[in-house]
Amino acid sequence: MRILVVCQHYWPEPFNSTDVCETLVQRGHEVTVLTAMPNTGMPRNDIPEEYKGRRFLEESRNGVRILRVALHPRLQGALNRIRNYISFWRNANKCARSLQDEFDVVLGYQFSPIMQVDPGIVYARKHHKKMLLYSFDLWPASLLAGGFSERSLPFRWMRSVSKRIYSQADRIAVTSPLFDEYFRDELGLKIPDSLYLPQYAEDIFSESVEPSTEGFDPSKVNVTFAGNVGQTQSVITIVEAAAKLVDEPNIVFHIVGSGSQLDACQQRARELSLGNIVFHGRKPLEDMPAYYAASDAMLVTFAKSPMGVYTLPRKVQSYLAAGKPVLAALEGETKRVIHEADCGMCCGFEDAEGLSNIVRSFALNADARELGANARAYYEAHFSKETFFKRLEQALSELAE
Repeated sequence: MRILVVCQHYWPEPFNSTDVCETLVQRGHEVTVLTAMPNTGMPRNDIPEEYKGRRFLEESRNGVRILRVALHPRLQGALNRIRNYISFWRNANKCARSLQDEFDVVLGYQFSPIMQVDPGIVYARKHHKKMLLYSFDLWPASLLAGGFSERSLPFRWMRSVSKRIYSQADRIAVTSPLFDEYFRDELGLKIPDSLYLPQYAEDIFSESVEPSTEGFDPSKVNVTFAGNVGQTQSVITIVEAAAKLVDEPNIVFHIVGSGSQLDACQQRARELSLGNIVFHGRKPLEDMPAYYAASDAMLVTFAKSPMGVYTLPRKVQSYLAAGKPVLAALEGETKRVIHEADCGMCCGFEDAEGLSNIVRSFALNADARELGANARAYYEAHFSKETFFKRLEQALSELAE
């Protein structure tokens, strides 16, 4: 198939859209990506020098044709983030209108914000093609996780935009089966059942590696959060849990990642004089398995919001693929997976006391090897890469007919 993928985030940004597109090429398809100049996840969330000042750029990597449009860099702060979203929306829509009838099907790869897949709809409608919208983040529920109220003007506007885009997709694929509940009950959409297409972890997380020695003491119980440190992830809950275990020196918390709330989390740790939490900063993807290997268990937290209930953060798949127990402060789909896999323990959203209790219980009583084996077995049964691509190719092929 000749596939047009529309996604704001692509290499060298740290998103799995790159691996999906390159694997589709390896499986015999022609893939073109309509994306932005890289900025999210780059130093200071700015556009690298080699991309700055360009209005359009075409390049190629590992067989994938990449069409890049200009945008306002993400940088820091809400105003820059809004300008980032809207500038890509405008410029990518313009580019989509200029593309010729050269693709069989469109794949809209929908992280936040939902508008980033609208150019795929623009192209599909112009050339009478169909689009599969692959939804990772629920909109406008993501705004609630970011602190907006349902009565706010941005929320009400994005609710209208989201309903239009979800309704215009020819089919929707979702990473959690609970997404359909949100589409129907919260947005009132009358759409067919979505395709359940849970994410997979990169192959490197399944490989055996030497544990990192950076800040890890193997004689202690090391529990690690890996990923974005944003408001949605509620990493502050981990800091507060660490404070409740400060008198138990055999337990050490690790935060590997960066994000908008990292400074606040570090400041809170300083205020509490915590010596049992280590902030490692953001690390390249290829280094992450070593941090997993050095950890006795992995942490996942979420702010209390519909997003926390409905979504399954991709880090959970990488935790399971690495064969690691999972300790979580959240509810909904992630809690279901952890309990079904029998690979860890959960408490409620933003519950620092509960998280400290399950970390303590894990350190004292858990059989980490058995929980890790359960995690890996569940990953193989439900989230393998081969299963993912068979489902994706079948869905795209049906739409391309």
